[in-house]
Amino acid sequence: MIGLTQVSQGNYLPTEGMKGLLRRWFYLKFVQKKSTVELMAVACDLRNKSALSIVALLDVDEQMISQVVGKKRLIFVQNCHAYLKGSVNPGGLDSGFSND
Repeated sequence: MIGLTQVSQGNYLPTEGMKGLLRRWFYLKFVQKKSTVELMAVACDLRNKSALSIVALLDVDEQMISQVVGKKRLIFVQNCHAYLKGSVNPGGLDSGFSND
């Protein structure tokens, strides 16, 4: 998780760089409707694969996620999901989409 989170008051929050990756993979998966398998094949490094995995977990019940990840990782995933749910507007995402 190094480089992906910033610790703030005991919560694991995504960095600005991670937020950009989350938005990118969200756009490709849910707006362009690409499969997770297809996207995982083009994810170029562990950081991108981690972000894509978090996005793909939006389809999974939180209770199930808690059964397969540790507490700190669960908090990070929950914070990433909250960020995506609060900031991503699929209808307008492509207008502000960056390929960075």
